[in-house]
Amino acid sequence: MMSTLKTLNIGRHLPQRRALPRLTLILLAMLFMYHSTARAEEVSNPLDDIKSVYIFNFLSFIDWPEPQDDHYQLCIVAQRSMYERIAAVVSGEQIEGRPISMRMLEGDIRGCHLVYWQAGMPISDAELAQLKSSNALLVSDKNNFISNGVGMVAFETRGRKVRVAMNLTAMENAGFKVSSKLLRVVRIER
Repeated sequence: MMSTLKTLNIGRHLPQRRALPRLTLILLAMLFMYHSTARAEEVSNPLDDIKSVYIFNFLSFIDWPEPQDDHYQLCIVAQRSMYERIAAVVSGEQIEGRPISMRMLEGDIRGCHLVYWQAGMPISDAELAQLKSSNALLVSDKNNFISNGVGMVAFETRGRKVRVAMNLTAMENAGFKVSSKLLRVVRIER
């Protein structure tokens, strides 16, 4: 009988000893899954990376209507992650010997050569009117951005591809001249 009790006691404690390593493994697996999910959110969206490169290249392939300042000013209305992607592309770059600077657009549009307005960011009627009357190249990935008469350049995303559409009438009315090299790769809308 004594040996039966010892066996029962050992049997009772044995699963608890094995449960601790199992619990540790489960917690470690959950922690790994949490960090993997968090890192996946930090990984850059390749479509946004493509848009950032396009924005930089617009400065090379579009001529502004009048002589501009000694630098190009990009004004961005976007989530911080998109702002940082664009900044990573243009950082330290120059176009025709002119450096590129960036700022988040908060109210005053003066001095902006190119305004990028990310889809999903709010815009008021007053801001739309100010954008339309500015000398800035207006770029966005909002739906119908160039069709509504305000925008000049739009990113169109289809699956995993980004296409560029341009409203040449709006661009010509604002005095912009687009390189034929750029016109070969965009969808033209009038």
